[in-house]
Amino acid sequence: MITFNRFSQLPANEIVALWNKGFEGYFTNAAMNLDRFMARTVSEGLSLEHSLAMIVDGEPAGFVMNGFRTTNEGKTAWNGGTGIAPAHRGKGYGKQLMAQNVQLYREQNVNLALLEAIIQNEPAIKLYQGAGYQITGQLVCSILEDAIDPSLLLPSFPHRFVIRHAKPRDAGMLSFYNHDAAWQTGWQSLNDGECCIIADGEELVGYALYKRNYSEDGSLASIVLLQCEAAPRRTDSGKILKALLKEVFSPLEMPYKRMTLNIRDTHDELLELLDRLGFMPYIEQVHMSLRL
Repeated sequence: MITFNRFSQLPANEIVALWNKGFEGYFTNAAMNLDRFMARTVSEGLSLEHSLAMIVDGEPAGFVMNGFRTTNEGKTAWNGGTGIAPAHRGKGYGKQLMAQNVQLYREQNVNLALLEAIIQNEPAIKLYQGAGYQITGQLVCSILEDAIDPSLLLPSFPHRFVIRHAKPRDAGMLSFYNHDAAWQTGWQSLNDGECCIIADGEELVGYALYKRNYSEDGSLASIVLLQCEAAPRRTDSGKILKALLKEVFSPLEMPYKRMTLNIRDTHDELLELLDRLGFMPYIEQVHMSLRL
């Protein structure tokens, strides 16, 4: 017998245990303790009330976590993690779980459903396609753990450019803000993130969203770049991107971990610049959507 519970109906330790079971043998280590799980739930706007646990013959067998955002274009849902416990894989439970989840979206009046899947995870991609999702693009995550040669970002930017720091939500107000960015890279997911915006005189011409992470002793551990955009039709977009990267990843001479998260693979100018700086891709994902 198959039943479905909301995460909000389960003890927190059981939710985390189910998450870790569902991601056993995954492409990356997705295991979390309770503190990290709850922090992620809050920071990425996930809803325990509207996340599902699949129960098979009284035993937790799978789950899907969901987040929701409302904009002028309607209500968007994001699949923030789907997993099936190893003992229940290959039995068709994933298809039933996704069907139940799509029904939940319909009940919540969702217009657009989004998710990402690692490109090598063909079974998951086929599962999502079977539920009606379509691939809309590819995303690249990259990493650099060495210092950056400052000469690679020189000249930093023309003197007429001014960089100011702002709240992540300020980027969302820009006319050229990338509303199609992956969920985790949107300004709404960056309550503890940072933003810098470039102006050329009175014109705002670029922005970057990023997050700094610190070690227990307070030292800088990593910086994660989430979005880096120049205004369209700018002939100096390369200089704008260079100026943003210099601001985000400074101090350049320090060899700490620098990362990018879910940069679209069509952002050629940014990806070529990151490649010249020494960034190496470590995960590639497909971006998928379902219109309801």
